[in-house]
Amino acid sequence: MSPRAPSGFEFAHPTRIVLGAGVWTQACAEAQRIGRKLLLVTGDSSWSRLGLEAALRDEARRLGLVFSPFSVPCEPDVELADRAAAQARASGAEGVLAIGGGSALDVGKAAAALATNPGSARDYLEGLASPPLPFAVPALPVVCVPTTAGTGSEVTKNSVLQVADLRVKRSMRSDLLFPRVAFIDPTLSSKAPRSVRAGSGFDALTHLAEAFCSKNASLVSDALARDGIPRALRALRALAENEAGEAAAFDLAVAATLGGICLANAGLGAAHGLIAPLGGLYSNIPHGAGLSCLLPATLVVNEAAAARDPLARSRLLELARLISGPYATVTNTAAELLQLRVALGLPSLASYAQIDVARVVASPSGSLKTNPVALSDSELRAILELALST
Repeated sequence: MSPRAPSGFEFAHPTRIVLGAGVWTQACAEAQRIGRKLLLVTGDSSWSRLGLEAALRDEARRLGLVFSPFSVPCEPDVELADRAAAQARASGAEGVLAIGGGSALDVGKAAAALATNPGSARDYLEGLASPPLPFAVPALPVVCVPTTAGTGSEVTKNSVLQVADLRVKRSMRSDLLFPRVAFIDPTLSSKAPRSVRAGSGFDALTHLAEAFCSKNASLVSDALARDGIPRALRALRALAENEAGEAAAFDLAVAATLGGICLANAGLGAAHGLIAPLGGLYSNIPHGAGLSCLLPATLVVNEAAAARDPLARSRLLELARLISGPYATVTNTAAELLQLRVALGLPSLASYAQIDVARVVASPSGSLKTNPVALSDSELRAILELALST
């Protein structure tokens, strides 16, 4: 199969990655290299579930660190990012330590950039009425410890925030948002509830699959996706069979990391292009669980649309065979992913809300730009209607 960029490509990744069991305990020592005063951004549920507070407090005391705690109790939004940035400035924070799921990490990254740059988070978001401002001043250094395996936020250059009054989700995006270091510990993500692990896993799988088929895919992103996709599938299948142990947790942590690196360099596609407006309009739709509904439908519609683009069609077929074996078709792979979603107990898209399809189609995110083939509004509608019917 021909690569997407046969004449050359650009690839960069500035985040140092430390992955393995128990590595989260190194985060404080790394943060100490940044400074003594740190904004500590944590997820609400993971913080209490994992019981990290006492261990972190003892390590901070030993190293002489002063934390200014900031909890993220819900989906990240503009107001939370602005409040976290204000707290960072008021406390004299020299850096940010973010521990939690994608919501906590996104708020931590946004706060780090907003603490050193003027204005509100809204001023830097893509896809609003005014063009986003560029970040002119480097952000505070960020150290990330993800407690879920899926979003890849610990290795990306964007922060996704809800704009509550507009009922949309939009990204701020800059090379300055890359975290300095990510400590990725499967022993943390393996303790998340099964539904969270399943949804996060589908998020990682979708990052890898869409980056693999992206118009901006490269030889390097392809290589990472080819390693990550089987890992994500092994982990999700083990989880579906209630056999997910240490090996599955490790596979999913690796897949999530590779997915984040791939999306940062290659971009995504229509499944992510539609989950953004869905999540903005219907806040009860979890990101990963929603993608588990959209990915199979997106593959089916993309295959039909790719009849006008032979290269896109070949990439989709290669993806199908990477997922389902050497004789797979795109249609069969979509059906297999649908069955996997059901086996994991993830809800159907229609179970969340009465979806206003026209309104969702009217405000897709920028991820559509790198979908393997350009899609019309009627084709986006077809994805949603197929996802809602299965």
